[in-house]
Amino acid sequence: MRTRILLLGACAVGLALPAFSQTGPANPMLGLKPFAGTVGVVEGQDFRITGPGGTTATYRLADSVRIMTSRSGAIADLAAGKFVGCTAVESHGRLHATECHIFPESMRGVGEGHNPMGRPNTTMTNGNITMTNGSVQTAAGGAGRVTLRITYRGGAQTIEVSPRTRITLIGTGDASLVKPGARVAGAARTAPDGTALVQFLNVGP
Repeated sequence: MRTRILLLGACAVGLALPAFSQTGPANPMLGLKPFAGTVGVVEGQDFRITGPGGTTATYRLADSVRIMTSRSGAIADLAAGKFVGCTAVESHGRLHATECHIFPESMRGVGEGHNPMGRPNTTMTNGNITMTNGSVQTAAGGAGRVTLRITYRGGAQTIEVSPRTRITLIGTGDASLVKPGARVAGAARTAPDGTALVQFLNVGP
């Protein structure tokens, strides 16, 4: 699932919230509506965004909102000991990463596991990198191919990363990042009074 938007219009939360892509009754994304756009007016906890096609909508940050940031990374950032979430496509018995998100220590364990995604032969693996194999830099100085061993409670997966894999560094943020001009993607739950309460929010470049 593509998150670029970061993320994804509806396509946005895939990127913005990769760590929360999981299945089963414990899925924290159930009942949430994804959104993405550019922030306009901000008034306290409320903010208005302009989305695809010029549509506008108003959202309110929930008291328990989790705010994240994202920026581009490189294959060299995929070091042993990092907690990551990798979206991969299975082909010829191998998992090939289309994107990998590297999470901060405060998010270690979020969404841990190996689960199918919406698209055929596509999976999401959230876990700890226990091994990297391959050339991170080629002789010409470019990024080479790397094989990751990602472990999680109850299992492990081997995933191949190529120069085409999108690498994103996820960080923690706060409400001060929600300001006019900021590009955001997230997921909101509708309150009984109709207010769209944001539960997860990613602020990208």
